[in-house]
Amino acid sequence: MGQVLGLGLSHYPGFSYLDDDMNRFLLDTLRSDRVPPELKDPASWPKPMQEEWGTDRGATFARKHRAQFVEAARKLRAAIDEFAPEVVVVFGDDQYENFREDLIAPFAIYIMERFETLPFASDLGREPRPNVWGEAHDKRFTYPGHVAAGRYLASSLMQAGVDVAYGYSLHHLRELGHAFRNTMIYLDFDRRGWDYPLVPFHVNAYGSSIVRNRGLQGHLLGPTAGEQFPDPPAPSPRRCFEVGQAVARALRDSPWRAAVVGSSSWSHAFLTAKHHWIYPDVEADRRRFQELKAADYLAWRDLPLQAVEDAGQHELLNWLPLAGAMHELGQKPTMCEFLESYVMNSCKCVALFPPR
Repeated sequence: MGQVLGLGLSHYPGFSYLDDDMNRFLLDTLRSDRVPPELKDPASWPKPMQEEWGTDRGATFARKHRAQFVEAARKLRAAIDEFAPEVVVVFGDDQYENFREDLIAPFAIYIMERFETLPFASDLGREPRPNVWGEAHDKRFTYPGHVAAGRYLASSLMQAGVDVAYGYSLHHLRELGHAFRNTMIYLDFDRRGWDYPLVPFHVNAYGSSIVRNRGLQGHLLGPTAGEQFPDPPAPSPRRCFEVGQAVARALRDSPWRAAVVGSSSWSHAFLTAKHHWIYPDVEADRRRFQELKAADYLAWRDLPLQAVEDAGQHELLNWLPLAGAMHELGQKPTMCEFLESYVMNSCKCVALFPPR
């Protein structure tokens, strides 16, 4: 019987940026014509957002925000090293990286002997940026895969009634998407190396907006006027939860010690239309945090997809399989930290769920 370690963290690209560059998502948004002119003035923002912005456009807060995250991520890495997993399954979204017009699956497992990525060469189609490690833009990272575990997991899910897609090669981007590559470089923030085999588990968290947004390039364009039938939606929170339960059962019955990782921030400013895309739904994130901290996983399962999307919490669908897995295995968080932010695009959470 395989043991399962649960972990949750953010893959927020900003944590790799320099302090005075971490606000770039907000600055990009403020240049959009869709943001009302009066809301482009920081004096109109919520007081906590103004405090984060400060007198240096958020650079001081960025340093604090990163330090809190890195400290928590180091605790996750210590738990991983102590547990020594034989396979690591990461639930992450795809933002028009491998899921494009030719094929968009609700869930997809990539089964490969190794995965390569150039995390600093570009970021969702943007130009390279300086990073906090001072590493070259063309630095290549290689992570081992686990072909047997990937095949086993896909087969087990299909036998359990989960029709998951799978592939033996990445396409379009030809490398790990940002949700997975950032997860890896953050769990190895101190560059100690990473030898734990990876199985990337893609979740179509963006649903009907994945093609329209094309990463982040079109997030402020909105749906086509007069569009009667939008693109198909993301899988529901309940379905993501059920998939996580099935993954937990499969891994519990496997011959491997496994870690499962939910990777994402929660509400994203660029997805929160009711706030004109300039700050996330912090109140909704606080509620999700209290539910998670109390191991009230069923509250997450029962969320309507519309409520999740209205709060800009699309990427919470990456954490829902983790919640389903932890519910199935009866594991509760022993560490659960909330990183609140208005200016830095999203609120984040870092959590650890050790085996019973």
